[in-house]
Amino acid sequence: EDDEEGCEVNGRVYRDGEVFQPSCKIQCHCLDGGFTCVPLCQEDVRLPTADCPFPRRVEIPGKCCPEWICEAQDQHLLRDARAVSPPLRFPCPAWGTEWSACSATCGLGFATRVSNQNRFCRLETQRRLCSAGPCPALPAAFPAVS
Repeated sequence: EDDEEGCEVNGRVYRDGEVFQPSCKIQCHCLDGGFTCVPLCQEDVRLPTADCPFPRRVEIPGKCCPEWICEAQDQHLLRDARAVSPPLRFPCPAWGTEWSACSATCGLGFATRVSNQNRFCRLETQRRLCSAGPCPALPAAFPAVS
């Protein structure tokens, strides 16, 4: 009998220590009979601007993660959010929050912050992986005492 613990997710068993993707949008890590997952798609914030007054996130056929597009109210034309405006030609004072605590108390998790350090000087939520150390082993189940 195998003493290693595994994780069962959606009817599939993963080995202890195995990294897997149940979908293209998340990545998970099996550890000590449990698992932790982190998102792989950015969850940035797009605020309205003069050149993009109606930003929306849409699912793009053939792509896993949704993308920002701009819809001009009077023309109803869709434009890729990255092509909305040229890179900044003026100084952008850096602004951002501190990184949050790791989302997991053990194993892999993620930390988030809000920052404007990008080519358009726009506030966005940024994520990074973090590790809170190894998870403790789960105690063995004891039979009920009658």
